[in-house]
Amino acid sequence: MKSVWIAAVVAWLVLVLPAGMSPAGESAPPALRVEGYGFEVTKLAEDARAYGNRGYVWKDVPEALRGWQFTRTNGGDLARMDAIAGADGVVHIATADKQKGIDLTGWEKVDGWEFYYTDGGKTRMQVYRRSAKAAQKLPIPQGNWTGGIVLAPRIVAAPMDRKADLSLVPGVVVHHSAAMSGLYIGSPGIAVLDDGAYLAKCDLFGPKSKEHDSAITLVFRSEDKGASWKQAARIDGLFWSNIFSHRGKAYQIGTQKHHGRLVILRSDDGGRTWTAPADADSGLLVDSGEYHTAPMPMLVHNGRLWRAMEDASGGKLWGLRYMPMVISAPLEADLLKRSSWTLSNALHGDVKWLDGQWGGWLEGNAVLTPEGHVVDILRVQTRAGGKAAIVRISDDGKSASFDPARDHIDFPGGAKKFTIRYDERTKRYWSLTNPVPPIFAKDTAGGTRNTLGLVSSADLRTWRVHCLLLHHPDRSKHGFQYPDWLFDGEDLIAAIRTGYDDGLGGAHNAHDANFLTFHRFKDFRKLTMAESCIDPAKLGMKP
Repeated sequence: MKSVWIAAVVAWLVLVLPAGMSPAGESAPPALRVEGYGFEVTKLAEDARAYGNRGYVWKDVPEALRGWQFTRTNGGDLARMDAIAGADGVVHIATADKQKGIDLTGWEKVDGWEFYYTDGGKTRMQVYRRSAKAAQKLPIPQGNWTGGIVLAPRIVAAPMDRKADLSLVPGVVVHHSAAMSGLYIGSPGIAVLDDGAYLAKCDLFGPKSKEHDSAITLVFRSEDKGASWKQAARIDGLFWSNIFSHRGKAYQIGTQKHHGRLVILRSDDGGRTWTAPADADSGLLVDSGEYHTAPMPMLVHNGRLWRAMEDASGGKLWGLRYMPMVISAPLEADLLKRSSWTLSNALHGDVKWLDGQWGGWLEGNAVLTPEGHVVDILRVQTRAGGKAAIVRISDDGKSASFDPARDHIDFPGGAKKFTIRYDERTKRYWSLTNPVPPIFAKDTAGGTRNTLGLVSSADLRTWRVHCLLLHHPDRSKHGFQYPDWLFDGEDLIAAIRTGYDDGLGGAHNAHDANFLTFHRFKDFRKLTMAESCIDPAKLGMKP
């Protein structure tokens, strides 16, 4: 998993003039009303400060525009603005010169109207224009590092409260972290305790987080089977962890930070307080090294607990640096003691695999095969996706091996994290994944997370999609990813890292999610493609 911080330099300047009037016209146009938040109104001038949180200043401002007002924002912080013209006229915008990804359909370039601000690249702005009607509300695009900036001869600011709208978010919102906070939701996990309470958890990553020093994990508790949630704990020094119940206690296994040491924590009071891993007797499972994992399932087999993870010391490149391994401990052991755990060897991958398309393996599942052997089934990074890898683990848990010719398998959604669990009732292995519908086939599979599918297999090698559970037509800022889930009678319950609309500009992007959500998929064993949340044929999939 990697966090994405887009330092794209794109600014929008909106100018409103009555039809036929130039900036040099003698009479001033009606004031431009700007509704929203995250800005202040100030004067545009040569050497005027461009952003509230940077020392950049405007340069080469055309004489005709000097003395106008603009809405100064903080670069990188999300603002919201709607510009409302006071009369019929022409709306002008300016965007960073040659900036990719800007849709200027309907806009006409205004030759000669250019200026720049003093970042390292002296980013140059080009002005465009189009007609607008009086009282027309024009949303100012946001989401880039610079956000949207409004410019006009006169601006009347109409501040609005920053209020999230969670009404459209699928499932039950457990936690919300707006993109503007710089804290994104990661590593969702779920557990059911002996007293019937549910625990859900997530961690925080992103530019305002402490993921590289001492990561933060949040734990939530539900007393009504997921209908409502309250925060139960905040843990400093835990990242990428799973959460599970074992012999009346709650546990989490993860790392201390991004690529940190392996740790295990225990809660004796239902998730409200947690032990601190300080040494080999209190949950610090290794003295040194770099490790990677995610909320992966625990396997109970042959009197032991098994857990897959990755040694991250195989270089510096994401994906390629990860080397799968498995740890295990006796069921009756003190799990906080390092001596209780056996670690397997870690395996190097090879970029020559899959005809040179192989880009790494990670986030493995410890699973018991139909033949009774432990394997580690991992996500495989390729552009096209749809692949997973089966690493074989010896019965004593000390040896891991892999046959690249035999043990790469087709797996719908294999380029993203998935959790596999075995169901005794159906004698099948089940998972929630992010399959890539054919209409998104041209996009990179690892970044396509806007469809959640229910899949299963009888033998771990041949998988089929039963039903599409969640979908959004936009893949750039919407995602239902990293689902951790459990069987709950006839239902399947899940905690999901969700990127979705929140009334505050939505997620930073699909990967940098803004929600932890809880879902109950009722009678999941009976679901078919005909009961999907969207007609599969519209996505190019077979019904």
